[in-house]
Amino acid sequence: MRNGLIILGIFVVLSCKAQQIHPLNTSALDAPVGSYFKDLNDELNYYTGTWNATFQDKTIILQISKQIKVPTKNFNKNYYTDQLFARYEVKKNGVVSESTLNKNFTNNPRLSIESVYTKDNGNSVTLLFSGGNCSVGIGTITLKKINATQFYWGYYPGTTTTNDINCPPDREYKIHLPETENLIFTKQ
Repeated sequence: MRNGLIILGIFVVLSCKAQQIHPLNTSALDAPVGSYFKDLNDELNYYTGTWNATFQDKTIILQISKQIKVPTKNFNKNYYTDQLFARYEVKKNGVVSESTLNKNFTNNPRLSIESVYTKDNGNSVTLLFSGGNCSVGIGTITLKKINATQFYWGYYPGTTTTNDINCPPDREYKIHLPETENLIFTKQ
């Protein structure tokens, strides 16, 4: 009986340590392996849905969904996180310039947009854009709440050029997403 209680106690301790749940804005740096960064306050729900904006001669459509308990690796540690995932379409003068609305990013993360952290109790979320061919346009996108149906968009590409050694010349290396701050998106 005593050995059974000891084994049960060890199992309970290991189960509790296997996965710790943290709020989204907690740093993963000091979190134990297997931690789960959960959207405890439903901060991400505001951003889900279809959003539209117009910038210069472009119309941009975002379709944002929330994914639960996504396996992630950061700081050489595996953990889980709730995150936003965005697909987009950019039209210039009514003609589609680029669209990921029907793309599957499971095996090819190119052109994906995923949230990496929230700030100000979910009033701001930062996403990472993986960029296009040769990662041109890789950078961060910040969304900031304005009201119940609008947010500001800020896109800050880190890489806007290619190199001739690693990037084939037959690909398109143009950034189609609007490179601007305070662009207003409206929920549809």
